[in-house]
Amino acid sequence: MTGVRGHARSAGGIVLLLLMLAAALVTAAVSRPAEAADTPAVEVVVRSVSTPVLRPDSVLKLGVDIVNNTSRDLDDVTVQMRVGVNEMTVRTELSEDGAGTRPVTADEATVRIPAVRAGQRESRELTVPADELGLSDGTAGVYAFNIDAVDGGSRVASSRLLVPWIPAKAPKAAKSRIGVLWPLIDQPRRDGTTLGDDSQTPVFLNDGLASELADGGRLDALVDIGATVPEVTWVVDPDLLDTAGEMAGGYRVAPPQSPDAQAAEAAADAEAEAAEESDGENSDGEKSDTETANAAPRTEEETEQGTGGPTAAAWLDQLRRAVAGETVVALPYADADLAAIAHAAGPLKTELTAELAKATALGRTTVQRVLPNQPVRSDVAWPVVGAVDNPVLDTAKANGASLVVASGSSLQPRDPHLTYTSSTRLQLTDTTSALVTDHRIDTLLAGGMNDPNRRLEIQQALIAELFTIAMEQPQLQRSLLIALPRTADAGLAQAVAGALQAAAGADGWYEMVSLDALGQTAAGEDRTMKVYPPELRRTEPSERYLKSVPQLQGSVEVFAGILSKPERITDPYDPAVLRTLSTSWRGDTRDADAYRLDVTRSLRVLQQLVRIAPKTSVTLSGETGQVPVTIINGLQQAITIKLGVESRQPNRLELTAEEVRTIPAGHTSAIPIDAKSAANGKVIVDVRILTPRDDRPFGPTQTFYVNTTSIDGITLGIIGVIAGLLALFSLRAYLRRRGAAAAGEDGSGEGTETGGDDAPGPFGNGTGAGENSEGGTKRQGSRDRPEDHHAPA
Repeated sequence: MTGVRGHARSAGGIVLLLLMLAAALVTAAVSRPAEAADTPAVEVVVRSVSTPVLRPDSVLKLGVDIVNNTSRDLDDVTVQMRVGVNEMTVRTELSEDGAGTRPVTADEATVRIPAVRAGQRESRELTVPADELGLSDGTAGVYAFNIDAVDGGSRVASSRLLVPWIPAKAPKAAKSRIGVLWPLIDQPRRDGTTLGDDSQTPVFLNDGLASELADGGRLDALVDIGATVPEVTWVVDPDLLDTAGEMAGGYRVAPPQSPDAQAAEAAADAEAEAAEESDGENSDGEKSDTETANAAPRTEEETEQGTGGPTAAAWLDQLRRAVAGETVVALPYADADLAAIAHAAGPLKTELTAELAKATALGRTTVQRVLPNQPVRSDVAWPVVGAVDNPVLDTAKANGASLVVASGSSLQPRDPHLTYTSSTRLQLTDTTSALVTDHRIDTLLAGGMNDPNRRLEIQQALIAELFTIAMEQPQLQRSLLIALPRTADAGLAQAVAGALQAAAGADGWYEMVSLDALGQTAAGEDRTMKVYPPELRRTEPSERYLKSVPQLQGSVEVFAGILSKPERITDPYDPAVLRTLSTSWRGDTRDADAYRLDVTRSLRVLQQLVRIAPKTSVTLSGETGQVPVTIINGLQQAITIKLGVESRQPNRLELTAEEVRTIPAGHTSAIPIDAKSAANGKVIVDVRILTPRDDRPFGPTQTFYVNTTSIDGITLGIIGVIAGLLALFSLRAYLRRRGAAAAGEDGSGEGTETGGDDAPGPFGNGTGAGENSEGGTKRQGSRDRPEDHHAPA
């Protein structure tokens, strides 16, 4: 039976293995089309447009690429242009892909490509004069152009391009005002770690910003492109400018960690966080072994030299030239998440609002320092994607905002039948206004991120939106605000810049103005506030995460409170705490937690250099005395502290510590605690380091026993009586020995005189009168033996 069962198990295992293999193959087969679906098999990419707006004397030239992403060649591909049957004059029509089109019959509107090799692209140009397109003679509008790729009689790819058409007889529109927000925002790159040198060389988490600032990098391109946009409003994250400035001054980079090191660090973080939840102590009041082992600041040998210093310096110079004469808005430092703070509740909201105020003040001073002689606004609030509700608006106003950038999806026109796009400005209170972006344009720009092949498609779609808005009421001058997404890439920025150049050029229908000017324009129609988007609310940090931010800031403040040079802690770690509130963590819980733990760990490493030396017990002899407590200062600066001491049984043991003690850098000092005991036994004592000014506790409590051995009056009396009796008995015994010795000497003399020759010698056993007294004979013999004579008396 055993053999049969063994064969059965073996056969079952083989069957199971085959089933698993089959499932894997099926899964792979199913997943491949899904993966391939992310990239179209064939693409039509419009890479150039000769004229973004058509007029009667225009010639439309489209440069197109046919991209073959498949593994087979395409033979005899025809690229042809089609145009919409009718012009579009209503904004909702612009997104209707199914509108009817007709072929463009001009000779150069169709080209044939003999072959497009697998994985390759072929470039061609389509050309057609505007007067051969058959467009309307008297009505201005937007036409959709479809560029189709046909292989074997079937359309395999298509691209849709919107181009406004202005006929000769079209009425001239009044120029409306348009402004644009141009954000320069990055992600946090520093956690507060520095080297221990005099200049506190910063240690970056990574060197990713160097590539962003280099030629061709995202931030480099944004500055280059933004400099070409007139009256642009630069919206900058002060942390980005601060970080670039640190790079220019020299920096180090933490090397990548191995998986084992990351796992060990994660375990240490979990252990430390658990300890912090229980007041930072384990069962015996000491720091955990993991924490103590981690208490080692970074050294130069443990980091790598940052390579982006010259690049950062050049980028800052480039930025200073670009912003000269333009409006600069400083966001709160690290682009603190206004909406997440506003949606917190109770005391937590109060604490986070204070952090927001710090971020706003630090942001303003940072931008003014990096961009000297440049007017800077810090009274503009821009929540994530412009989504607002009453808590967001109230928090923004409480933080000093006079202007709030809001999304058109949050503040929609009150009149649902309004036939034109309302102006951007909305008066909220006597001192606060909102500049409302356009919902359709916001959606367009958000969908055009990170897709360079769609740059011209996005550009033309934006031109079409702007043109249609202007044509809704040609004689009504209005105002409009465009806000690029916070992390806009170069392709999207180029699309927006191209659209603005067309819309606000010499023959355009808009006038570019600054944010300051937009804030002074006439208010638009009334708007109603919609519910804050639930899907956006779900991306906010958790309550647990938000609670950790003021706790972390409190740790920084307490640590700084004992230092002789607190700026060496507050300068790197106050900004690091603010970075934990950055909008860049939206929807990225894992990275947010990782960064928060990086900051916590980096700060803890330094905090652990100041500690109470552990001990288990101290003995106090007598009613009064001193209990020494040893303080270790491993920092490179002096600390000034107080000791908080507490007896858990004050009726048995009273403790009094010195008021303030200064301990030099790198020194260990024993601080005496005056103690007064009222009873014997062990008493638990808690000792903690306190800040000298406000008695805030620093570090974990050190707990040990004080073993008191004091003696009361009754006990002393008993001991005295016993000692007296012992002395009395000792004196009595001494006197008796002296008397006996004297008597023995007299008896020995008489025996010599009467004993004659028969008398025994000093050790003899002669018989005489001494034998009549056995006791006397024995005592005399014992006292006079030589060995007893040399014993101590």
